[in-house]
Parts: sequence; C-alpha cells; structure tokens
Amino acid sequence: MKRKPKNPAFDELKTMLPASLIINGLIMVGIALYGIFEGITWRALTGLLFGDLLFIGNFVLTGTAAAATVTKATAKKGQFYANLSYGARYIGLFICFAVGLMLNIIDLIPAFLPLFIPKIHYTVKYVFFGKKLDDLEDF
Repeated sequence: MKRKPKNPAFDELKTMLPASLIINGLIMVGIALYGIFEGITWRALTGLLFGDLLFIGNFVLTGTAAAATVTKATAKKGQFYANLSYGARYIGLFICFAVGLMLNIIDLIPAFLPLFIPKIHYTVKYVFFGKKLDDLEDF
C-alpha cells in the first residue's frame, strides 16, 4: 500500500492567515467606500465570504493535487494527473461562480478578489522580504 503524502496546503494556509485577514480587511474597506457612493447590498458581503471559501478550497485542492502528482509511477502519469486536476479546479470554480451569480446571492468582484490572496502573499513574502529562490530550499 502506498503511503499517502501529507498535504502541504494546510501548513501554508496557517502562514497565510495574517495576509488573508489584511487583504479581506482591505476588500471590506473598498466595499464600504464603494457603498458610500453607490449603495451596498448584502450580496457584496456574501460574495466576499463565498470567495474566501473558494480560495481555501482551491488552495487545498492544489496542494492535494501537487502531493498526489509526485507519487505517480511515471512523469507522464504525473503530468496527466496535474493537468486533469488543473482543468477540473477551474471548471469547478466557473460552475460555483455561475451558480452564485444565477441565484443572485453574490456580487462577482468581492467574490473574485480573494482568489488572489496566495499570489499577493507569496509576492510580499519573497519579493519585499528579501526571500530569494535559493532560500526556498529551507521550507
């Protein structure tokens, strides 16, 4: 029986928590400023919560797929699995956004912005705090 690799996404989510709270706070400030001029609806807040849930789910699925890809028998099987996972995640995100918009329970922009939290987190971590590619071996 093959040993199932540990999902690295959960540890990364713990280190990403402060960044996600700051980014969500900035999004809330943007929603409030927009609300002053155009009015705010409850859909903006549910959209932000929906986006956060999609961000967490997408990040965990990415970690799961990455951990499972390296356990495949050949590189070709691993590449196929990674591509399949990549496509399935984006189709799933599209379906989730489409259902939320069709049911009129979310606004698209507040729901879409949390998906950029990992990109912002890693940009700040490695560019602004002086981490270089050689330092990645320590993690």
